Order: sequence, then C-alpha cells, then structure tokens
Amino acid sequence: MNLTRRNLELTRARRLAIVAGCAVVAIATCTSALALRMDVNQPPSNHTAPKSVNVKSDALKLVSKNVPVYPVQAKKDRVQGTVVLATTIGKDGSVEQLRVVSGPAALQRSALDAVRTWRYQPFLFNGDPIEVKTSINVVYTLAK
Repeated sequence: MNLTRRNLELTRARRLAIVAGCAVVAIATCTSALALRMDVNQPPSNHTAPKSVNVKSDALKLVSKNVPVYPVQAKKDRVQGTVVLATTIGKDGSVEQLRVVSGPAALQRSALDAVRTWRYQPFLFNGDPIEVKTSINVVYTLAK
C-alpha cells in the first residue's frame, strides 16, 4: 500500500511560494476594498431636494377647513357641480397659490374664498417640509 501512495514533501521554497501567494491575494483584496468603499453617512452631493413635489390631495392632511358658502344666486338658478382648483401648499401648510382649473363660473369665487383659508399639515420630504402642488375638488350639490 505504501508503494502506490506518493509522498508529498513541501520544501522550504514551495512553502515560501504559498505564503507569498496568499499575501499577494490578501493585499489585493484589502486594496480593492479600500478603493471601492462608500461613505454611507454623507448624502450624495449630486442629489438635491426638489423645490416642490406634486401630490394627490388625498395624501395631504387638512388641519383646518372653512366650508364654502353656496352662493345665493347659484342656489336660485339651481347651479351645482365641482370646482377644480390647482394650488401650491407652502412649507408651513398654508395655501399659497390658487387658480381655477374648471367648474361652474357661478361657484368659482365661493370655492376660491373658502380654500384660501384652509391649512394643511406640512408635507415632509426626507424629514424636511417642502412645497406641494396639488388639485382640490370643491363639490356643490343642492339638497333634494
């Protein structure tokens, strides 16, 4: 049995070559790890927060709301419908810009006057308040 088994002798030169090869692999691994490291504590400098974002009105929390007054003449004329308003909500939650997108002309002034007084909870983007652009629907219906 001993005749078929080869005796592996590690000479001093062979041992030195193995140790040197392992050292080269270790140094290469450490060097590449240092070269490819990322600092996760600092945000990337090429990403700046946007000035404002577009958000559905359902995602905003209304803090105070004045109910629109149904115009007397519009009631007499039996005018009803939805006034769609485009608005910008400021960082503090106040309505800053407001314009009519669509809706019955007889109801637009009432909707504008009411929504101007509304207050929202500030919308947070990455923990900081940000301006929000959204649309608001003010629905006017006559009781039956």
